[in-house]
Amino acid sequence: MKAPEIKKIVENRLQELGASKILLSPSDYCWEFQGEFYKVTALSDLWIIEWTNNPFYALNQCFEDADPMQYDLLEQQIIEYINKLLQH
Repeated sequence: MKAPEIKKIVENRLQELGASKILLSPSDYCWEFQGEFYKVTALSDLWIIEWTNNPFYALNQCFEDADPMQYDLLEQQIIEYINKLLQH
């Protein structure tokens, strides 16, 4: 899969679970779920979900990285990863 496809799968799953999209700047946003903030970052060979439980950190782009993931995952594997990460 390519970065835009993965980002869409991750963000769709976050939305399905009830996460809210939060605008951080005119060109950037994250997702808030149960008091924690999540963001998908796509790199050239990996993608990462970043998170923080501090709203001030989120606004200032200070996220911690979860496990880096390869692009060769199936959609179901990505959904399972998100579910596990959010503990559902």
